[in-house]
Amino acid sequence: MQKPGIKTIISASIAIVILIIIFSIRGCGKSGGGELVFEKVSRGEVKKTISVTGELDILDPLTILSKANGIVEKIYVDFNSKISKGDILLRVDSLNIEQRIVRAQGSLENAKFKIKSAEQDLQGKKNLYKDNLISKRAMENSEIEYNSVLLLYKQAKMDYDLLVKEREYSKVYSPISGTVVTVYAKENLPVSTNSPLFLIAPTLNKMILTISIDESDIGYIKNGQQVVFTVSAFPDKRFEGTINQVRINPVKSGGLVTYQSIVTCDNPELLLRPGMTATATVVVSEKKGVLMVLNQALIVSPEADMDSDNTKKIIWKKTGIIEGKSYKAVEVKTGLQGDMYTEITGGLDENDEILVRVKEKKQ
Repeated sequence: MQKPGIKTIISASIAIVILIIIFSIRGCGKSGGGELVFEKVSRGEVKKTISVTGELDILDPLTILSKANGIVEKIYVDFNSKISKGDILLRVDSLNIEQRIVRAQGSLENAKFKIKSAEQDLQGKKNLYKDNLISKRAMENSEIEYNSVLLLYKQAKMDYDLLVKEREYSKVYSPISGTVVTVYAKENLPVSTNSPLFLIAPTLNKMILTISIDESDIGYIKNGQQVVFTVSAFPDKRFEGTINQVRINPVKSGGLVTYQSIVTCDNPELLLRPGMTATATVVVSEKKGVLMVLNQALIVSPEADMDSDNTKKIIWKKTGIIEGKSYKAVEVKTGLQGDMYTEITGGLDENDEILVRVKEKKQ
């Protein structure tokens, strides 16, 4: 039998090596029938957010209350009216106030006359008592009469002043400039003291957004954090604000506990209105220009049967072919874990290729 030549042996050996390399490469890109997807480690922004809902309202609203009793005679403004400080808003017909003032003024003048007469009588009695012409009791009776008249004068003066004030209160003036948001009063209907008449917004260029934070997230919320939100009226427009108050008072509803936070936001185009519902995102932490990887890179594994060690954070890094594999496990140190990315503080370098997904093989 003729022995194979050297050239034949060499050719066969080369073919075997090529086949081994081909199968190794194919095996290195797949795991358990799935294709391994790698991405490069890059630098960028890692951001952690919390999604919440809230309601818009007026910043520093002012409710104007009635200080008089009577019938609303005239309302000078309407909803959405622009007003200036000192503008008249409403007039109340305060139950014949002028006639009552005239009567009170008459009573006051009568009390003045009486007190003057009682004062003269008392002074005369004091002189007579000094000359021993009357008894001490007579002088004391004169003092009692004077004090009694003095009290009547004070009461009449108080009644008169109150009526004058009531006349002033029958005309309601705006103490600030702004916009009339709500008109509670109606013409020809009665109002009483402390009844609400108007709701005034000092400005609509700034609004507040009250958001409800779940108790599990409240530990992340702080003053000064940025809030981005949208409203259904303008779904494609993003509005921004800043948290300026985190309330400690709990709000309990249906077994859930939430805490309200107040967000101040600009409204230069006057698109936002009181009462609108907002869907908001609170940026609780962010880092820029840091090494980062997709969150799933810390979860995915090319080896289903590998023992997991929860005390270590493992990422699969792409390598040259070693023992038939194109990857190796690398222990990493992490910083901020964001919504999509996690900061890497050790174990990887920029542009390292890491496993992020195992794509299932199509049947």
